[in-house]
Amino acid sequence: MDKELPFISVMLPIRNESRYIAETLAQLIDQDYPADRFELIVVNGVSTDDTAEIVSRFIDAHPSFQISLLENPKMLSSAARNIACRNALGDYILLIDGHVHIPTNALLTEYAKAAQENDAKVLGRPQPLDPPGISPFQKAVNQTRQSPLAHSGESFVYSDHGGWVSPISVGVMYHKSVFDVVGYFDESFDAAEDLEFNYRLEKSGYRCYISPSLAVKYYPRESPLALFKQLKRYGYGRSLFIQKHPERFTLETVIPAAFVAFLFTGVFLALLSTALFLSWALILSLYCVLLLAESVRLARKNGLHCLTLSPVIIFCIHTGLGFGFIRGLLMNLPIFHLNTKGR
Repeated sequence: MDKELPFISVMLPIRNESRYIAETLAQLIDQDYPADRFELIVVNGVSTDDTAEIVSRFIDAHPSFQISLLENPKMLSSAARNIACRNALGDYILLIDGHVHIPTNALLTEYAKAAQENDAKVLGRPQPLDPPGISPFQKAVNQTRQSPLAHSGESFVYSDHGGWVSPISVGVMYHKSVFDVVGYFDESFDAAEDLEFNYRLEKSGYRCYISPSLAVKYYPRESPLALFKQLKRYGYGRSLFIQKHPERFTLETVIPAAFVAFLFTGVFLALLSTALFLSWALILSLYCVLLLAESVRLARKNGLHCLTLSPVIIFCIHTGLGFGFIRGLLMNLPIFHLNTKGR
């Protein structure tokens, strides 16, 4: 690696992260990267807990590190990223969320090494869901999310692939020059803003270098309801993404929304025709059989807990994505915008 290490600006867009943020910051300042070659930019989205106070105390306790706390009055993840990027001093800007486990103190060194050795302007990482100390349900989420029924086949987030890929699903570190080419994050998004930004990178010809050595571990949601809400937010963002970039429409994109619509049609079919209702019930039964078969496969690989938890997890993923996608479509109907403008 070259003697002149790149200066890395680590951006942390956060809101209500009092549980994890101190540990995340501690893991970052514990990096073996020279303290004068990186900075931490924490962007707080008007937290209603004591996140801001925790960060302020951490800054005061570590004056030898370059750590700043900025406010994000819009409370949008996309806006937080833009605030960080516009205030960053670095050659590269690296995204680290507030609720992660950094498995090595050589992470920044690995990013710098990968950037220099591959002349990479965009770098990506796997994001496994197996940090230490997680519950049995969280372990099941990690194991189930690796199923083809629970995650997109075009994503490298849960893979151990190394090499050049599309930045769409994994881009997290960017050379400052890319913002001059594609602009910043679209602040009409509060979910999937990374997907939309990375897609613009792909359209501009950028490729992304990914390596298992760049992995950061994420904490899975702790309950079915929390998982459903997370995926509903993702589904909403994906809906906005498809509306902005209709050329990215695929059948996989709308299957969860179609499934949710299908679930609700059962009530109406029961009123219309017994035969139609029985057909609906048969299709739903086949879906349940598919979930059970996949859960048996996961249980054989990971343990009996998957037999009971994986069907719930997959169902939450499908319905969460579907509800979110449908909400994104409805919220952008012309009649909705007319009504909101009149208020």
